[in-house]
Amino acid sequence: MNFTHKLFTLLLLLIFSSQIASGQRFFAVAFNKLPKDMQLYAREDDNTAEVQIAGKIEATGWEHMSVVTFRNNKRIGYHKDTLIYGGQSSASFDMKPTIKAEMADYDFAIYACKSADSVLIVKRTDVVAGDFYVISGQSNAAATHFGSWTNKYARTIARIPDGNPSIGIGDTLWIPSSWSWPYAGAWGVELQKRILEKDSIPTCVINGALPGSYISYHVDRNAQDPASATLYGLLYRRIKAARPKRIRAFFWYQGEQEAIEDIKNYDQQYDKLFKYWQTDYPEVEKYIVVQIPVLFNPFYEAGKIREFQRKTKYIYPKTDHFNVNGMPGFDGIHYSLAGYQEMGRRFFEFIQPMYYGSTDTSNVACPDVQKVFYSSEKKDEIKLYFDAGQSLVWPKDTLVEDVKGSKFLKGLKDVFFFDGDETKPADITSGTASKNVVILKLNSASAAKNLTYLPAYKGEKVDTYYGPFLKNKRDLGAFSFQELPIADALIFPVFQAKESDAGTVIVSWESAGAESFVFERKGPGDAGYAPVEDYDGKALSYEDKNVAPDETYSYRIQAFSKASESQVKTTSVKMLPLLSVEPSGNALFWKIYPNPVADFLSVEFRNPVTGTISLFNAAGKAVHSAELKSENHYQANVTFLPAGLYILSVDQSGKNPISQKIIKQ
Repeated sequence: MNFTHKLFTLLLLLIFSSQIASGQRFFAVAFNKLPKDMQLYAREDDNTAEVQIAGKIEATGWEHMSVVTFRNNKRIGYHKDTLIYGGQSSASFDMKPTIKAEMADYDFAIYACKSADSVLIVKRTDVVAGDFYVISGQSNAAATHFGSWTNKYARTIARIPDGNPSIGIGDTLWIPSSWSWPYAGAWGVELQKRILEKDSIPTCVINGALPGSYISYHVDRNAQDPASATLYGLLYRRIKAARPKRIRAFFWYQGEQEAIEDIKNYDQQYDKLFKYWQTDYPEVEKYIVVQIPVLFNPFYEAGKIREFQRKTKYIYPKTDHFNVNGMPGFDGIHYSLAGYQEMGRRFFEFIQPMYYGSTDTSNVACPDVQKVFYSSEKKDEIKLYFDAGQSLVWPKDTLVEDVKGSKFLKGLKDVFFFDGDETKPADITSGTASKNVVILKLNSASAAKNLTYLPAYKGEKVDTYYGPFLKNKRDLGAFSFQELPIADALIFPVFQAKESDAGTVIVSWESAGAESFVFERKGPGDAGYAPVEDYDGKALSYEDKNVAPDETYSYRIQAFSKASESQVKTTSVKMLPLLSVEPSGNALFWKIYPNPVADFLSVEFRNPVTGTISLFNAAGKAVHSAELKSENHYQANVTFLPAGLYILSVDQSGKNPISQKIIKQ
């Protein structure tokens, strides 16, 4: 991991021996836009790319410039641009043939033409359309293991040409990525291989990583000339030489050097670097920050670096993250060729839904914790929520060998720590994982304020940290996190249901800190609870009007916030019988039906009645009234009335009124 100064110096001498070429001249034709052999053009969303051929002819008498396009040596297109001199000794031209992003070779023959005569100025071959990717960082980004796979549709921008007179001084070479220098990297090449095999799209990977490089080397940018002789300038120069219209993803895998040397202020350095990237690479669509693994030197700063790398997704625009916890082939800092190839496979599955139309999105991203809180009021249980859609797997305890050859049993519960104290594991009796939720059962009530997952460094017992790890169903390790606050559970000091004087049910509650509530109801005959409504944190009550006398209704509620949630609370109420407030003997006076009523209310009197019949709402206001003259039967249309409790009353002159509750559905 030590920085190789001689190698760095040699690279700079090779890369920066001249300035970036601004154009190429052939005879009297000066091009400012001209493809190079094996050049890759960034494809648009319609899977095509425009190949611009533009410049100036500095000789009069020519009528037009033309370009003939060939696909796999077969002519497929022709474009021309009329030359207009306007009394000058030169004329400009601009032609824009398009090509498809596919595993096919496109050639371009450019001619100067007049009358029936034409002169071939230059020909460019093996041009393709596809996607650009950039990799930067240190040794695990460089991944300098050479595999045997190569393909002419997997390309990179490499060294300055030496001794090739057909290529202008300062140009870079477009060559297959597998045998380039600087190397595209083992997992970069594997990413290209997967894209070709699955989606048939050519790619260019530009790798600007250097083993052992500190982040300060990558931040060394000359504001007046970003292409100057620095590590930052080395990558900048190659990207600008490639002229990508869009870069699908920029991978950043770095931080080991700072972690093993206890170098502070990584976050400040990265913030500066990211701002440079935003200025110099507006064509980047996604930055992907890789969280480094658990390393060997005993510095707590290493965990802080990993925690910052985890959080970059939520701090910086156009940023996502990935991690390598539990990756095979790990030797304590680097990976075997097979390990790097597995890394490339995982990166491919991660980006395939983004750029290649894959519908396989399940668990292709690494699980990341979203909130941590005590899930019991006694604080003897902690719940961790990870990204929605994750299917987490809690591993079995495994037998691990220490540096002395002794074996000991280690479980996932042993790699959680309270309040930054990594001298002993958190007091956890057991853990479970289900979907995107992990539950930690504690031995007793805890006063811990923070929770850490995975140690900052490997510790003294083992040579290399091999876990155990929390993973999802596709074997992707969850991000480690350091000293995340443990929120308290939300509680309900009040949650009750009561029958109101109007014959409805009033459910009321209180829960400090809640941002939303999920409220459910269960009525007589219901098989289970059904959602009523989701409320924001300002809601404090609910009125249930769809109730009937002498029935039981149950309600349950759960509170949520960004940091926590409550346990589910339940309450029930038994409604009073309909006749419980009616004078005895009413049944001998009349018969009222149906009750509850939806449309027409019928009343049958045992004896003819003369008087006034009225219907009052819960507020005591008459909503219907009629005169009775020796009537045995009366019918009222109540369709227009809102649902709720009403009182039907008959007032006979000189007698006490007779009343009964009516429920309008």
